[in-house]
Amino acid sequence: MNRAQLYKTVGLLLLFSFAAQAATAVIMLLKIRVPHMQAVFQVHQYNGLLMVILALMHVILNWGWIKANVLKIKGV
Repeated sequence: MNRAQLYKTVGLLLLFSFAAQAATAVIMLLKIRVPHMQAVFQVHQYNGLLMVILALMHVILNWGWIKANVLKIKGV
């Protein structure tokens, strides 16, 4: 898999991971009754870890852009 394909894959997975994290958070926050509530907690927990890994990969893949645009503005 080349870098462009990896970037697209990580971005798409990060989007789905964010959606799952938001959905499970809303279910827990609003105390919506669903079958297998323990599974909702587990999905939220493990998906949170996956989301952190995907976010780190996203930053690594975009580090050149971050360095050129964000860090240049900050003077770092």
